[in-house]
This record gives sequence, structure tokens and C-alpha cells, in this order.
Amino acid sequence: MRRRIVVALLPVLALLIAGVGISYAVVVTERLTQEVQIDRGGDAVRFASLTDAAIGSGDLARLKTELDAYQALFDSPVWVLGLDGSLVHDPGVPVPTGADVDQNIQQAFAGSRTTENPVVWPWSPGPLRVVEPVGRDSQVTAVVVLEAPTDGLRRATLRQWGVGAALLLLPVTALVAGLWPLTRWILRPVRDLERIAADVRGGDLNARAEVEHGPSELRGLASSFNAMVDTVQRSLERQRAFVADAAHQLRNPLASLRLSVENLRPWLREPAAREAGDEAVSEAVEMGEMFEAMLAATAVSGAERVRDREAWTLTQVFDVGRPHWERAVREHGLTLEVAEPERGLVLRQPPGGLVAVLDELVENAARLSDGSTVRVGWSVDPDRSLGAVWVADDGVGLTAEERSAARGRFWRAQRHQNAPGTGLGLAIVHDVVEDVGGEVRLEAAEPRGLRVLVRLPVVR
Repeated sequence: MRRRIVVALLPVLALLIAGVGISYAVVVTERLTQEVQIDRGGDAVRFASLTDAAIGSGDLARLKTELDAYQALFDSPVWVLGLDGSLVHDPGVPVPTGADVDQNIQQAFAGSRTTENPVVWPWSPGPLRVVEPVGRDSQVTAVVVLEAPTDGLRRATLRQWGVGAALLLLPVTALVAGLWPLTRWILRPVRDLERIAADVRGGDLNARAEVEHGPSELRGLASSFNAMVDTVQRSLERQRAFVADAAHQLRNPLASLRLSVENLRPWLREPAAREAGDEAVSEAVEMGEMFEAMLAATAVSGAERVRDREAWTLTQVFDVGRPHWERAVREHGLTLEVAEPERGLVLRQPPGGLVAVLDELVENAARLSDGSTVRVGWSVDPDRSLGAVWVADDGVGLTAEERSAARGRFWRAQRHQNAPGTGLGLAIVHDVVEDVGGEVRLEAAEPRGLRVLVRLPVVR
């Protein structure tokens, strides 16, 4: 965002520089041209006075000497044209021609002086010319034409432009340099808020945005965000406390109920009565397991998110989890195959850790698949933004409808209704993985069985 703000401000800054720079260039060029024109105009007026005196006395020698010396000193030839068009003084170079020069000469013979001359730009060709009448009004006796080279004027203009550009560059550089820390100061609360929002989304409800930095409006936004997170945290804590307290408080009455039913067995003499008693005990045991699962789910959902800098590598996850996986599959008569993970690869860890997720998936595969082999593997996307760990079996698998329904709480396949378990494990895995920006996919394994794929962001 900082780069976009700076890029958005640069056109405005460019327009400001262009406006100031062009105005400065025009003013400087006009001023330097005017200075040369005034200087050369003063010389032309003096030469007109000398010419008037020389024509009046009939002695042109002094005038010629003066004009030749001027030409040698300033490289500026001076022509003196008589009323009949003849050259009263010839500097040795042709008289300049052109519509502008002819018009100025005609005006001078008419007694008018040329007060305006074109501005000499650094790219303007040709010299600067000044035309001055000798005499006034109807008493004009000749015209002085002075031609001044403009090489020095163009160099002076460019030099002044360079000085102006350098002076303008200093505040512009300071402004551009100041934009970066200014935008950083403005956007710091936004970046902090984005980071904290990601932490909260990942399950870290203790994360809070800083409210001491940035503009007052953004500090107020950060305070409001912190208040919102406080409200959400209190609400979730109340819900979890209620579930935990309810499950805990119901365990004792349920245990007493089970004990009472079991104590009735000596007096249950009829087969139907004994069967009903056994069924009641079985239901009480199942309900107790359900309460224990609810407590476990509450504990997992309330666990803090594992920070990225503290996350284990995939090698560590597999090394720590392998003993439990081997024991689980061995208890159910299956074999375990574990792929060797890439060293240094780190995936974002869900609350409770990735080991706990894989433990649940491996145990489900060993207990419910009716297969012979459980495989644990991994993969990473080509752009290395997402990685995956997966658990596959070669058992009976699930149908497409069952795979779609399997993420629901307390869901169990029809053929697994009498198997131990509560149907909460896979739902909890879905929740904790999605809390950190991942996803869980249930796919048909090849050639048969079920593959559970857990995709998580790669920690760089």
C-alpha cells in the first residue's frame, strides 16, 4: 500500500515540478534576453548618435573606426544604411535579410523604434538584431543595424536553467525522501492491524493491535478492533466454559446412574430385563464417552495457535508422531508406511499441533478402514505457497455422499455405528485446520480406500 500511495502522489509532484520549472525557465530566458537587448540597444543608440554627428559633419572616419573596433571586440557587425539604401558603413559582411529585419528597417526609416524582439531560447538559431533610427520622425537620415551573437546568451540560459534545476531538485528530493517515512508512519497501524487480524483468524485471541502509533483516526480504529476481539474472546470463553462445566457436572450423575443400573443386575431375573439392563449400561457408557469427547473438543478449540516461528519442521512432526502411529496400526493388525519428508519444510501448525491432527487421522484409518496398510505422506505445490500431509488406507473407503457428510459433528457411517468413537474427531480436525487458513479434503484413494488430505500454508 505504501508503494501505491507514493505512486499516486508522484504525478501530482511531477505536475508541481513541471509548473514551477517551466515558469522559472521562461522567466530566466526572458530576463537574460531582455538584458542583452537592453545592452545592445544602448550600444545602437550611441552608434546612432555618432552616425548623426558624422553625417552632419561629413566626417565618417571616426564613425568607421568606432564601429570596426566594436565589431572586433564583441564580434558584432554594425551596418549603417542611408535613406537611399546605400551603406554608410559596411562591416564587410552582407546586410542581414528576412521579413522581420526588413520590416524593422522600414519602421526605423519611418522614425519608429523596435521595442520588442523575440525571446532567445537555447535552441533558437541565429543572432539577435537591433535596428535603431538615426534622427527622429521626418528627420531620419539613416538606420543603424546591429547584430549580436547569441552563443553566450544561450550558454548563460542553460547555466541558469541548471542552477534552477539543482535548487528545485533539493526540496523535491527532500519531499520524496519524506514521503517514505511519512507513509510508513501512516500505514504502520494498518499493517499492524492486518497482522493482528491474521493472528486472530488463526485462533490467537490474545493478539492485540498497538494503539500508540499512526494518525489518531487509525489509532481509534485499532482501539475499536481490540475492543471487538475482547468481546469475541469473552463470548467464546463463556461458551467453552459452559460446555466444559455442563459436561463435567453431568459426568457424576451419569456415573451414579450407571452404578445404580449395574446394581440392579442381581434382581433382573428375566432375560428381557437383563437385556434392557445391559442396554442401559451400554448407553450410559456411550454417553460418558460423549461427554469426554465434548471436553476434549472444548480443550482443542481453546488451545492457542502455534506461532509460525515456533512451528516444527515436517521432519520433526513425522519423527514425533511415528511411534504413536505404529502402535495404533499394530493394535488393529495393519502395517504403516511413512514417506521421508523434505528437510526444512515447515507448514503452519493448527491449534494443538500438526502431530495431533495426524494422530487422529491415522487412528481413524487403523480403526475404521478394514484395510491392511496405512500410508502417511506429504506434498508441496510448485510455487511452494501451500503444502499438504495426507493419510491414506486401502480399506473400504467412503462414498461421495459419505465423504461430503463426514465433516459434520457426531457423524458416523452406517457400518461404523457400533464401532467405538464419537464422530467428533474429523470435525475437530476440520475446524482447527481451517482456523489457520488450511483445508481438509476427503478423497478416494487408488486403487481403493480413503485418503484424507490436509493442506496448510508453507511457513517461509
